[in-house]
Amino acid sequence: MGNDTSEFRKEKMSVLLDAMNALQAEAATYSQGVQVWMRIMAASYFAGIVFVPWRREGLWIVLMAASTFVLLVMGKMLEPTLTRLFLGSVVHLVLWPLILLLLWSPAARIQRRADDSRGLWRYVFQAWLIWVTALIVISLVFDAKFVLSSTAGT
Repeated sequence: MGNDTSEFRKEKMSVLLDAMNALQAEAATYSQGVQVWMRIMAASYFAGIVFVPWRREGLWIVLMAASTFVLLVMGKMLEPTLTRLFLGSVVHLVLWPLILLLLWSPAARIQRRADDSRGLWRYVFQAWLIWVTALIVISLVFDAKFVLSSTAGT
């Protein structure tokens, strides 16, 4: 029984590593510009960790980035024939608009306006929030264009 469990774990770990390696290998084939774009997005999103202790928007963005990675890997594990580009675009189009809703809902905007901190960190946070919002929106436009062209067969 213990041996069966060990083999099962080894098999699942192998599938996980295969999926991660396949995603990395595909990303390595992207143009230099796309690779830079992906690095800028990742660094910008994970920079939200700085704001997590005092701004929930920072947590939302960090969780969005982590969830995107997990969903990419899970998608590749479940369907290895799907490309990173397609998986990423679908994940973005499903998950990221929800994050935009959280970030820019009336309640979130009211809370930001009510924030009584007037120090430098408030302005740094606001600049970061606008920056990551712009990255998300630009990415969603490209993702929508890609998915529409893929599903239309062009």
